[in-house]
Amino acid sequence: MSDPHCPLLFRPNAADLARIAEEVSEVGDIQQRLVDQHKHLHCPDRVAHQYQIAGGKIGLKVADKLPAQLTGVGLFQTNAKHIGTGRLSTGLGTPHIETNPDFLGARMSFMTQAGQRVDFLAINHPSSPTDNHRDFVDVLQATGASAGAEMPFIGELGELDLGNLVAEQNAFAFGLIKRMGLIKGSRTLAHIVKQTLRTFHSSTAYQAYWTGVVEISRTLGKFTFVPSQDDNHRPGLHPGEHHLSNEWRARQTTSDIEFGLYWIPYLDEDKTPLVNLTAAWEEAHKVPVGTLTFPQTDLASDDAKLWAILVAEMGAHPGNWVSNLDHSVPYPATEFGTARKLAYELSQRGRNALPLEWYESVFKIGEIGADLARELLRRHTEKRQAGHVSDAASSSP
Repeated sequence: MSDPHCPLLFRPNAADLARIAEEVSEVGDIQQRLVDQHKHLHCPDRVAHQYQIAGGKIGLKVADKLPAQLTGVGLFQTNAKHIGTGRLSTGLGTPHIETNPDFLGARMSFMTQAGQRVDFLAINHPSSPTDNHRDFVDVLQATGASAGAEMPFIGELGELDLGNLVAEQNAFAFGLIKRMGLIKGSRTLAHIVKQTLRTFHSSTAYQAYWTGVVEISRTLGKFTFVPSQDDNHRPGLHPGEHHLSNEWRARQTTSDIEFGLYWIPYLDEDKTPLVNLTAAWEEAHKVPVGTLTFPQTDLASDDAKLWAILVAEMGAHPGNWVSNLDHSVPYPATEFGTARKLAYELSQRGRNALPLEWYESVFKIGEIGADLARELLRRHTEKRQAGHVSDAASSSP
């Protein structure tokens, strides 16, 4: 149901939550199906954004001037500095070579001074794959159905086999049409192909990302992370199976990696649609609100490796958000966002994501303590010994 004082805002009641929970309840089955059918998965993992390109400690410097609706809410204290964790990933729920078309995802996580978790969740395309969560579950089911063929758009690790690529796309297309019907399934497939080609044509994961719709002070909007320098280009004929991971490693080893954080406020349904989510928002009116930084780091160091494992093991979801000054809004402000929150929670339970109490202190002190380090190494070693692939390093012999 909508907020009677602001009809754009979604305020779920108990019946809404029960209905949405039922509509995303297949997530657990999809998660197990991926493990059963994909030979590089040996334990339940993320249903989406499984393969990690980069992850570690990050910083957020809030701007000295903010839009009125952001000022004082959550992280947005002028000139504030926050320690957080950042993760970049491919979009699908299985490991694969980085040359193939897919989404890229970004997750930037922080904690307010009052102890409230805040997650910015984004993909490298300004629109959503589908207009609603029911259709998105259909997309997830189609990827799960094609997992035995290495998933849509995904070749065998270490191979760039165009014939196999076509076969996998066909498997995904069949699964999508089976769920959605011919017309809607074909239209959704065309949109997703268009979105994922952006990654196929990229030489780096250092590019623009857009969040979903969020609420701040009874207003709706999106955030976008924009690289401080734009040097993305075509990756060439033989970029290598881990070209995005390798390029990021080389980049962060030599310098800080900075993104400008911008707020894009809602204007109207034509320019910034809330119903037609597969349409990109206009953003000429976006406003700078901060700077996100992955600091220059020796990514081969033991400390950097621990941070990367932490980022992989922790969870996140759209409900980790502060919508107003008194933090009194418990759910995301759209039905799609609420569905994603419930779906993320199902996925995290299914993969036994690291509970917040294990790592809450890192947002305050920026260090990984001895107990946390041991737990992270235990989890990492167990998965590595089982042959579970979650990043470029674990896919190597």
